[in-house]
Amino acid sequence: MQRSPDLIEQLDRSTDQLQRARLRNMQLLAAGLLLLAALVFAVARAQRGGHPAWGYVEAFAEAAMVGAIADWFAVVALFRHPLGIPLWHTAIIPNSKTEIGRSLGAFVENHFITEQGIAERIAQADPAGRLGAWLDDPQHARQLGMASAGVAKQLLAMADHEKLGRLLRAQASAYLGQLNVSDVAADCIDALVADGKPQELVDFLLDRSAAYLADERHHAAIGDFALGAFQIENALVKKALKAYEPRMIASLQKFALAVRLDPGHPLRQRIAGWIADSALHLKADPHWQETVRRYQQQLVASDTVQAMLGELWDTIHARLLADLHADRPVLAEAIAGLAQNTGKVLGKDAAARAWLNDAIVAGSGTLVRRYRGEVGAFIENRLALWSKEEMSSRIELAIGRDLQFIRINGTVVGGLAGLLIYAASQAF
Repeated sequence: MQRSPDLIEQLDRSTDQLQRARLRNMQLLAAGLLLLAALVFAVARAQRGGHPAWGYVEAFAEAAMVGAIADWFAVVALFRHPLGIPLWHTAIIPNSKTEIGRSLGAFVENHFITEQGIAERIAQADPAGRLGAWLDDPQHARQLGMASAGVAKQLLAMADHEKLGRLLRAQASAYLGQLNVSDVAADCIDALVADGKPQELVDFLLDRSAAYLADERHHAAIGDFALGAFQIENALVKKALKAYEPRMIASLQKFALAVRLDPGHPLRQRIAGWIADSALHLKADPHWQETVRRYQQQLVASDTVQAMLGELWDTIHARLLADLHADRPVLAEAIAGLAQNTGKVLGKDAAARAWLNDAIVAGSGTLVRRYRGEVGAFIENRLALWSKEEMSSRIELAIGRDLQFIRINGTVVGGLAGLLIYAASQAF
């Protein structure tokens, strides 16, 4: 597949060849008319005495030759010295290359690159509407999504992952360290209380406790726990307590069931009070807040959390790569969906289109004010890269064919003028 610069160069070369062929044809036509006028003049001069009409023919042909030669000189003098003779005010274009570049740059700046002109052209073009129509096309949206995914893949390949990992870990650590955990926890508790979640938690704990107490496999462990809690060492007391173990467990089961079945049980109210008080302490008690903050800083600085944060970028990177190498990347589809939705909004919402067009106009005005003075210099510098011969050749190829009509018209008009003068002299 050919590269764009090669293709453009071929197109330019083909255009130059076509223009050069058309110019040559017109030059041959103008030169042919001059030769024809000379031939007619020679015949008319030879036949001058044969009939008075030959005088008119001779006058026409003579004036036509004068007009053709004069206009040939005028046209050639624009681009080079006629017949190679450096006559005064000939080869005007190559000798005025610098002035032409400066004047062309100033003309473009003053008459084309203006804020009003650019704004009017943008308003006529309606770029927001065109962008909306382009984005609304599903195929275009998919192309944009896949192109964006390709760019993301290349950026990931060029990224310094070690540096990004350190940066992300530092940012995450700073964010977690500055987070007001006390307020967050208090808000969560308030939300749980408002939704009745603490009572649901109590019900869950009571159900699990009753199930645990009902399982005989746990009775020995419960007895051992009671002995350890009361620090009983006397063998007789231990034996007595073991004898009352079934009644103790049954009593605990009865208590758990009573609390479970009674929504207004004092223990429930006490638990609700503890939870509400904890929210108030978290919000207003400096000691609680300082304690939570200290544990928070210790947790963030712990090796476990730092190791987890250090692996955060590796996890993100791995998932991004896996997605970008898929046949239909989620990132590409997300960007395509966003693009298509944007296109729909621009297509339906006239206010959105007007806002975007106004933003483009405002941005263009800023660019014009900033870079307008550089446009003329750019044009002048580009023309300065051409040699005099190249500039003259390019301009001649562009307008030379039309200039040949000056020679043709000069031949015809000159001949008619000569004929009119001769006729007038004969009449008077």
